[in-house]
Amino acid sequence: MSEGPSAGDRSVDKHGGEHLRFEVLGLLRAVRGGEEVDLGAAKQRAVLAVLLLARNTPVSRDQIIEAVWGDHPPSSAVNLVQTYVAGLRRALEPSRARRAPAELLTSVGDGYLLRVERNAVDLEDFERRVAAAARLRASGDPVSAAAELDGALELWRGEPLGGVVGLFAEVERGRLVERRLAVLEDRAELMLLIGRGAELVPSLTSLVGEHPLRERGHGLLMRALCQAGRQAEALAAYREARAVLVEELGVEPGPELRKLHQAVLAGDNPEPEPPTRPMALPAGAEPVPPSPITPAQLPRASVTLIGRDGELERLDGLLADHPDGGLVLVVTGPAGVGKTALALHWANRVREDFPDGQLYVDLHGYDPNQEPLGAGEVLNRFLRTLGVPSPDIPVTVEERSALFRTLIADRRMIVMLDNARGSTELLPLLPGPPSCVVVTSRRRLVGLVAHAEARLVELDMLDLDAAVAVVGRVAGRDGTESAALRRLAVLCDGLPLALRIAAARLAVSPTLKVAELVAELDDEHGRLAALGLEDEDSTVRAALDASRRALSPLPARLLALLGLHPGPDVTAFVVAAMARVRVSEAQRALDALTAANLLSLNETGRYGAHDLVRVYTRTLAAELAPDERGSATSLMLDYYLHCADLADGQLPVARGNSVRVAPEHKPAEVPKLTGSAEAIAWLEAEQGNIIAAAELAAEGGERAWLVHAWQLPYALSRFFWLRADRSTWLRMTETALKAAAELGDPEARFVMLFNSGIALAQVGRVDESLVRHREALEVARASGDVNAQARALTTVADMLQGLGRVDESEASYREALEASRLAGSRWAEANAHHNLGLLHLATRRYGEAGTWLRAAVGMYREVGEQCGESTCHADLAMVLLESGEHAEAVTSARTALSVASAAASPYHLAVAHDRLAIVFERQGLPGAVAHWQRALALFTELNAPEADQVRARLARARAATAV
Repeated sequence: MSEGPSAGDRSVDKHGGEHLRFEVLGLLRAVRGGEEVDLGAAKQRAVLAVLLLARNTPVSRDQIIEAVWGDHPPSSAVNLVQTYVAGLRRALEPSRARRAPAELLTSVGDGYLLRVERNAVDLEDFERRVAAAARLRASGDPVSAAAELDGALELWRGEPLGGVVGLFAEVERGRLVERRLAVLEDRAELMLLIGRGAELVPSLTSLVGEHPLRERGHGLLMRALCQAGRQAEALAAYREARAVLVEELGVEPGPELRKLHQAVLAGDNPEPEPPTRPMALPAGAEPVPPSPITPAQLPRASVTLIGRDGELERLDGLLADHPDGGLVLVVTGPAGVGKTALALHWANRVREDFPDGQLYVDLHGYDPNQEPLGAGEVLNRFLRTLGVPSPDIPVTVEERSALFRTLIADRRMIVMLDNARGSTELLPLLPGPPSCVVVTSRRRLVGLVAHAEARLVELDMLDLDAAVAVVGRVAGRDGTESAALRRLAVLCDGLPLALRIAAARLAVSPTLKVAELVAELDDEHGRLAALGLEDEDSTVRAALDASRRALSPLPARLLALLGLHPGPDVTAFVVAAMARVRVSEAQRALDALTAANLLSLNETGRYGAHDLVRVYTRTLAAELAPDERGSATSLMLDYYLHCADLADGQLPVARGNSVRVAPEHKPAEVPKLTGSAEAIAWLEAEQGNIIAAAELAAEGGERAWLVHAWQLPYALSRFFWLRADRSTWLRMTETALKAAAELGDPEARFVMLFNSGIALAQVGRVDESLVRHREALEVARASGDVNAQARALTTVADMLQGLGRVDESEASYREALEASRLAGSRWAEANAHHNLGLLHLATRRYGEAGTWLRAAVGMYREVGEQCGESTCHADLAMVLLESGEHAEAVTSARTALSVASAAASPYHLAVAHDRLAIVFERQGLPGAVAHWQRALALFTELNAPEADQVRARLARARAATAV
């Protein structure tokens, strides 16, 4: 086993002290010059572990407290963290003067940052060796690849993070153990490739015995047995694997294992094929690409860039100063000044210096109608580009960031982050050397300069000569019109966006003289000033007006209608509805606007606009006649309401009420929405637009739009529930409730009071939820709606039970049951049965609980309510477990999993996995950890609060296994 640097290693770091080396793949240690550093008490070591695993990234004080103490921190936690940090500073920098600022462990905002030299952590050495093995394997050298993995595995000195206590350590320890197992399997696969399978049989037999739910291990053992000429034992190994998977997880072996089994049955000797499964690289996630993928994502850039020679020279100089890479560049300046154009031009020019590829993403940091992309989503996109299958991408931002850094370690790549808003969200996206990062932003991003040593390149408007050259080149005009070109450049204030649009007008109209365009802009300038726009915006407006006049009638009209659309982007379907044209006509018009550089087509096939162009479309919309504005807006709201209702009807959750959604103008053409998968995909894509439409309807001042203001949130309610997006649901519902009250419609008031109560309960505000549900009950009684009364009585009972008022709760449930029978609503009756079963479970009346729940299962199945049926089976499993009916409990939990899978509901899948894990653990059966891992991944992806409970259960299970 490797013990780190020898005692004779007295190298010096950049701070002038001997190198510090940290070890986490065994007992947590810090070693300086071959001598171990005293890291202090257990909690202080836990603080170091948190900072070390997030090395070179800020960690807030709250994150440290949660990691070390979990849900029950002491009242002095803040002071204790400060004490432990001070102790670590003394240990890590013993020669630092008492009042001198710390260099390794620094304060950042409300937290701390541990600066660690590259490859100063054994985990990084491990990852580097595994990355090298992946490259060697891809190049056809499995022998050297296996040797690299042998070296990587020798770094493990025992259980990782040894001596570190706390929930955080348990979770991270489990992830690192999973990581090592994946690399062990990679090594076995390489040994099979070079024909040394026979010697693997003992170690693989042991590995499969310790981890019987890992299908890959079973497959490797079968191949090794076949290489050793033991085909009969290989078939027996398959039978054992199938029995374990069916018994413990309720699933058949996967396609790879089944294919291997068929090959052995056919008498073939299944040699390893070129890997379809990537080698394991990331912390916390098994698969990575089988070979380095060379992405080329940089958008097309102009071959020449006029007027930016000085900036290009500065960029070249900065790159020359960083021959080993690691350079972070921030190109900054005002809107429309050409930041992206400069960055793209330079990145394309130096791409040969970065042969391993280019990654690009538009972060939408300044789009007023689109939420900026978060680090998690960007990393998700980058990882998919680098070959990581979507199901294998880690859940948390930290894990995704670690995987991203690992995948491009030692690779020279350009990573371009366009339109960034702030520094904090960029830090997880920064790879280490030798890659180069190029960021564009309207801000100077001082935080990135401080924490990542970024270099600023600031842009201003073009000078007059450069502006004239830009117009002349784009427009294709020679020097015969130089005076007019100079006047045009003056009118555009040297702003590249305005210059490009004006030049495009000249390019598409060869007979148009520059002087004529100048005259148009001069004539219009006074009128634009009267609109109260700033001078710079007036200049852009003049250029945009000239460009619009060159369009045919429909694209020109659509440009104004787009200003009425409140969301971040549009499709041809909604544009067609607003303009009352065919979708094919709208598509051609949008393409024409794209060709004129007035719109852009994003990667998902949706149309958006530069934020300055968006301001222009709103100005155009304000100039429309009031009737035309109102009509187009109504058509847009009707389109979203109709399509949202169609999609809502495809979701695997039955509608508990019969709200009639009937917009006045149904769109003539709508997207294809058949089945829950297409419906969910459409709702995910249009969520931002629908929310914006509902807010517009609530604030638009038109009484007719108040229907949209409450029915759009109603149509999204089940989608939000399935996605566990409680905060957005509550925000929309509260706004809709005001609209319903203003409308004075009893049905609208009931629905929004009811949904508001559910949303409040979802965020833990039970007392307020009870008030809303009781208001809903009064509305239902006043209107004589018995079905609504049944639903409200059930939710009132739910809240009473949550508040510990069991007798009142049971009485309300039974009243709801009678009301649902009177109304003839089987869905409401099923819900009442289900909740009465839960009440009896909570009060330990297991026999009655089982009776109520079994009846509810049948009713849910009768009305096609898959999510309710799945949850009911999961609850019934708990009843059976408490009653000692263990086999039946397993069956019920597995049924819950099967039904949730058929419903394609991630939330209910997570619940089912959690319950199946509880059943397995209580009975001492293997498989609980695997199900809790899946539940945790799903709950975390949904940002559901249940994730914390599952994380704690998983940590306890791992701790118990370790003992």
